[in-house]
Amino acid sequence: METIAFRALIERLTGTPIKESSDDERQANDRLLEPIIRDDDRELDCSQFNELLLLVNKDRVEPAFYRRFFPERTLVRDLGLGVEHFQRIAMLRYGNFIHAYRRLSRLFSDDALEEELGDLPTESCDTAAPFLSRSPKVIDVEHIQREDTPLVGYLSFVLLDREEKAAKLLAAAAKDATASKDWDVYTDLVRRSVQPPLSMTALSAISAFRRRPSPTIAAFRSFLDDTLPAIAKRAAEGVQVQKIAAKNQDIYLTWDHMDVYFATSMRKAREFYDLYGFIHDLMARPELADLQLRYFDPTQCYTKLPVDKGLVECLVLKRAKCTVYSVQDSDTPGKDSELAATLAQGKPVIAFVPEIDVVDRTEKLLADHPAAILERLRFVLYADDSFMGETSTDDYKFVSDYRELHDSVLRIPFRSIPDAASDQFRATERSNLERLCRIIAAGEKRIYDKRATTLKQSHPLALQVNLDTGVANGVLVVRTVEECARLLRSVLTRTMDLIVREETGMWCLREKTSGCIFRVATKNRKIDNCFWNFYLRNASVRVDASLQAKENK
Repeated sequence: METIAFRALIERLTGTPIKESSDDERQANDRLLEPIIRDDDRELDCSQFNELLLLVNKDRVEPAFYRRFFPERTLVRDLGLGVEHFQRIAMLRYGNFIHAYRRLSRLFSDDALEEELGDLPTESCDTAAPFLSRSPKVIDVEHIQREDTPLVGYLSFVLLDREEKAAKLLAAAAKDATASKDWDVYTDLVRRSVQPPLSMTALSAISAFRRRPSPTIAAFRSFLDDTLPAIAKRAAEGVQVQKIAAKNQDIYLTWDHMDVYFATSMRKAREFYDLYGFIHDLMARPELADLQLRYFDPTQCYTKLPVDKGLVECLVLKRAKCTVYSVQDSDTPGKDSELAATLAQGKPVIAFVPEIDVVDRTEKLLADHPAAILERLRFVLYADDSFMGETSTDDYKFVSDYRELHDSVLRIPFRSIPDAASDQFRATERSNLERLCRIIAAGEKRIYDKRATTLKQSHPLALQVNLDTGVANGVLVVRTVEECARLLRSVLTRTMDLIVREETGMWCLREKTSGCIFRVATKNRKIDNCFWNFYLRNASVRVDASLQAKENK
């Protein structure tokens, strides 16, 4: 090893430059170092390593430190491995190298050092034993089927209730207006009979039905007679589902373990279906099947009062070992705050951004309701900034014409139930729908690829500081369920594969499966010095206050 390489290693270990009074002193030190370190196969014990540290004006280390980060007798060539091991631990526990070295190098015993480090997310062997030895749950949640999961949402149930009331009102008004056959009379009658927001649902249903070929009030009345029982049945199902979901939430609260919190925002039925499918597929993966995990599934629980819902989620977020953040069409302040709150506790966040396979996604869109396809088209046109550039002129004209021509046909009076007219439309327009779905799927792929890149590189919440320790924590982004399962297991069993990297302006720990930054330490000395001067001092004040409070008790 060259002396310049040895000096660089020691600066990495201690976090500070080697200080010498003059070039003459530096050259004299190098003359002493050179014959010792030029032999890469030379063994060094703790005592000899300390002599080398003192030669370059650095503080000695205790034997416990040397044993923790270097083999019993380390070859000169392997000093870099020990330094990298130290850097990994230093970024995980402290977020900087200076304080880590000063703190850890002075601890006298192995026990004291291990107690200081605590449980770190990287260990030499799989720590799955605590999961495998768990007792079975005394009581488990009652499963809610995929198609019923939207009924646990506030907005979905409000919509159902509003549609049932609007349908009854429209049916009653239709009996009075059938004889006149005048839509304006009928509409005015409905408008005078009810107040917003119910009137908006009722008038929207009238407007949508009138776009159909040859609409009459009598036909609308017949449609309502056929529709009302289905809406009433769905509303009754909603009441029962929410009872089950409320009971499930009570069960979640009683579990002695809580491993995973799923952060999500669900407004539309498709978002409930997507999250249900993701959680179901993830927890069925062989990487997780043996761990007997406890997880909070928001598609399986319900809280009547928003205040109680907030308290429940905050409690679970606090108890869970990590958060899985489901990236969807849009992110709400609530979901983003859950991501930030997890990182602020120093816990890992895994962000799942679905990787869109255009062929597979096209088939799934084709199987959906035409109104839902139109909704996805609106989303792509709004969210895909590169739609014009990535879509051919012919495809773009097709989308514009198709949307204009069929927008009214694809609208349905009541969103909560199937509609025969739209089903017939899907059968007759198969080829056009297939082309439209392929264009939508390609747009969705661009959107989600961009969201994954943003989360990895520039999202303002992708790096947050642990409020207790000041350690900077990063979000781990994965694109497939398999990757998510593999990473989740390593997080829970503390076997994460972390690689030390020197990058522009920083040292970082990158997690191997996701390739994302998990911990970071800045090279900016002004920021580093000011940050830790204030943060460590404030942390010491909090620790002293806590100890004083314990003594007072």
